[in-house]
Amino acid sequence: MRGEYNPALKPKRKKKDKEKMQKIKEKLFDWRPDKMRGERSKNEKTVIIKNLFVPELFEREVELILEYQNNLRDECGKCGMVRKVVIYDRHPEGIAQVNMSSPEEADVVIQMMQGRFFGQRQLTAEHWDGKTKYKIEESAVEAEKRLSNWDEFLANEEEAEEQKTLSAEDATP
Repeated sequence: MRGEYNPALKPKRKKKDKEKMQKIKEKLFDWRPDKMRGERSKNEKTVIIKNLFVPELFEREVELILEYQNNLRDECGKCGMVRKVVIYDRHPEGIAQVNMSSPEEADVVIQMMQGRFFGQRQLTAEHWDGKTKYKIEESAVEAEKRLSNWDEFLANEEEAEEQKTLSAEDATP
């Protein structure tokens, strides 16, 4: 007869499947306490520093990004442990993000950096609001321009090396 049920033919659950289902249930019924009164949010550990640079600066000298990151890490390291430094090199406001290990350390960094001058530019520092995205993606035209400039740079470098080898061969007797 069609549609008969035979429990012997039913596939057995494997141990991995049982463990996976158990983890899903635990996650579903997991209870985490609410934030304590007076406890500060995670985004208050992040400091946004504005007016640090002009984006055109990094188009000319890319290696300055690392120098700016290291300088920021050193300066903010005086106030506490720096977790991460991000420089948004395409942002027109010249923004850098510094993640500290605690909100109190971030407060000290803001006090230190607010109104400070860096390269004839007055900095502003504030806590990150937790929502604003500062990363700006480059357009297809900008990417093409960047790649063509890179190809041109490599071609000029190859020509310079060929000139050196030719002059070195001419100089040897």
